[in-house]
Amino acid sequence: MKPFSRMLELALVGGLLLTTCSVTTNADQSINLFKAQTTNDATVATTQKIQKLTQADLNHFIPTQAQKVIGNQVTDPGSDAIFIPKVNYQASQNPQNQLKVPNGYTLKKLKYAASNKAIGNYRIQIQMGKIGLRGLAINSFTPAKRDLKRPVNLNRITFAQSKELTRFALLILNPAIQKLGGIPYRATTNSIQFAQASADVYSKDNWNNTGDKTGHDPKVKPVVSKAFNVKDVAEENYSDNPSFNLTSPKLKQRTVSMATLKATIYSSMAIQMYEDGPSYWGHATALMNLDIHPKYQPNYFGVGFDKFGGIHFMMVPHNHLVNRAFVLGQVVVE
Repeated sequence: MKPFSRMLELALVGGLLLTTCSVTTNADQSINLFKAQTTNDATVATTQKIQKLTQADLNHFIPTQAQKVIGNQVTDPGSDAIFIPKVNYQASQNPQNQLKVPNGYTLKKLKYAASNKAIGNYRIQIQMGKIGLRGLAINSFTPAKRDLKRPVNLNRITFAQSKELTRFALLILNPAIQKLGGIPYRATTNSIQFAQASADVYSKDNWNNTGDKTGHDPKVKPVVSKAFNVKDVAEENYSDNPSFNLTSPKLKQRTVSMATLKATIYSSMAIQMYEDGPSYWGHATALMNLDIHPKYQPNYFGVGFDKFGGIHFMMVPHNHLVNRAFVLGQVVVE
């Protein structure tokens, strides 16, 4: 998916123009800016559109191995998403956002679709892809009115903001995992700091997911693992922001609303769970806490944002067998 270029700059210009109009309220400006920051050229998933998918369309939602193509192109969710969940532009005082699970989406089916045995099976991948797309179609995000007016500077995100974003992520992710009989995540002060420290490496390296700086920054694990005493199986689910473009390293103003960041967390999680076929369902299995063996649980979670709007979901297992030197800190979500 190609994000709208200069989205933030255009949104700010529009906001300045709107302030000269006496009939435009502050609430109107907030929702218009939120809409500009969360609008993109992907298609909002509906069951009707899924039923009308052509064979060529379906090829976008399955691993390249299943297409019998030479070479494998692993993609980042968000940058290549064709379908996205709906965003509601009528804000609510207290929205009850959740990640609904479609019929047929089970941990057993997900693990099988991601297995070497099934990765090249076109029929299995099409079947799982359609189930996932139904997952996108039944989900939607609604912003909270208060979050529309709360700016977040991605150049200097605070711990309190990271904590709030991590709590939001797990309040929608853990219920979906538990519904499927999986192992929920926990979050602590240090798992949150671990996630933001990882995102900060991307910012420092100007890793903007363009040109030769695409995919995962290889410096993250050695730098952050050493700082936090993490020796084994720390994982990162990373996607460039699917809804707005801050990729230029020359930009000085990188402020978006808290509502925008929560919307992009929601969309990224939905895309990683349900539209991850081109990445061999690797993001989906990691996000659903399937990659860490049960004997290494519990798995601690944090959300970080880099200055380009890239989203980083970090997972660190910690018990008497692994990462014993990692200091958990205070439990925030369990």
